[in-house]
Amino acid sequence: MNDKAEDLAYGRWPEILQAAGISDVYFNGKNGPCPFCGGRDRYRWSNKFGGVWLCTSCPESEGRWANGFKMLMKHLGGVSFRDAADYVRRHFNGGSSDRITRAARAPVPRSDPQADAERNMRRMVSIWDASRAITPGDPVDLYLKRRVPGLDFTPHMVRFHPALDYWAAPDDPNGRPVLVGRFPAMVAKAVDPRGVFVQVHKTYLTADGHKADVPLVKKTERGIGVNGFAVATMPVLGDTLGFAEGIESSLAAAMVRSIPVWPCLNGPSMAAFDVPEWLLDQIRRIVIFADHDVMKALPGATPNGGRRFRAAGSHYAEQLAERARARGKRVLVMKASRVGCDMADYWADRQGDALAA
Repeated sequence: MNDKAEDLAYGRWPEILQAAGISDVYFNGKNGPCPFCGGRDRYRWSNKFGGVWLCTSCPESEGRWANGFKMLMKHLGGVSFRDAADYVRRHFNGGSSDRITRAARAPVPRSDPQADAERNMRRMVSIWDASRAITPGDPVDLYLKRRVPGLDFTPHMVRFHPALDYWAAPDDPNGRPVLVGRFPAMVAKAVDPRGVFVQVHKTYLTADGHKADVPLVKKTERGIGVNGFAVATMPVLGDTLGFAEGIESSLAAAMVRSIPVWPCLNGPSMAAFDVPEWLLDQIRRIVIFADHDVMKALPGATPNGGRRFRAAGSHYAEQLAERARARGKRVLVMKASRVGCDMADYWADRQGDALAA
C-alpha cells in the first residue's frame, strides 16, 4: 500500500469526502452554507486543481482555496495530514475506512497549535540528531546507489538513522497509533523558502538497503504547519537550480543535467514551495522535473461535452513554475518520456541501456 495519497485522491475528492460522511450537497459548485461553520453562502466547492474548497470563515481556508486534505483533516476532527493520507490509502486499497459522521464522532479537545508545533519540532530535532552521516555500505548508501545507479556523490541534509520507530495509523479513526517496530531509515531535513527547518522525511529500509516491509515506506513528520519545503541536497554554485518531488528523482535529475536539484518530497509541497529567499539574487533559471503521472479524468465535463484530464505531477510542477516566473526567473519543466515514470526511472533505464550496449 505504497501509493501516494495525493495521486490517489486527485480528482476523486468528492467520492472520498462523501465516503467519510460529508453530504453530496457540498460538492455542487454553488455558494452555500459551510459544512463546518454554517453561514448562508460562505462556502463553495470547485473541481479545479483536483478538488478544492473555500470558506470565508474557516481558518483552514479564510477566503482562499484549500485542498481536499484540509477538508478531510477538519472533518475527521483535526487529524494530521499523515492520518488523512492513511485514510485515503485505506479508501482506495480496500482497508477500513468506515463512514464517519460529525454527529457520531466524539468531540475532539482543542489543542494548542503553538504547543503542538513545539512538540513536533522537538521530535524532528531528536530524529535528526539521532541520525548520522551516510557512510559507504550502510543501508542508505546501498539504497541510493541501487535506486540511482552510478551515483557519485553523497547528498547534503540526508542521513542514516540506525533504528527509527515506525508508527502505523489505527484501523479505528479514534484509536491510538500502533508501534510496528524500529528500522534503519534514510532521514532528510527539509527547510522552507526562508531556510528554516520545518520538516523531516523518512524512508524505512532493511539492513541491506531495500525498502522495509511496512505499510508506507516513505513518511513525513507532523511538522509545524508549513506546507512548502525542500531538502537542500546540493550546494548552488551557479545561476541554475532544479526541483523534483522525490529524493531519488532529484539525485537522478542532477546526474542527467549536471545541475543541483532539490527534492520537495511530495507534489503538494512542490506546489507550495518558492524560490529560496537567500538565492533570489543568484538564481536566474529554475528547472522543474515533474513526475510523468498517468492522466486522470476530473469530475464534470468540458463545455463541449468531453471529459477533462490532468496529470498530478505536471499540475504540481506548473504551480511552482508560475511562482518562479512571478519572481522573474526563467523556467523549464521537464519529465521522463515514459508515462508512470520519474527521473529515477529514466536514469535507471538509461544506465541499463548503456550497460547493454
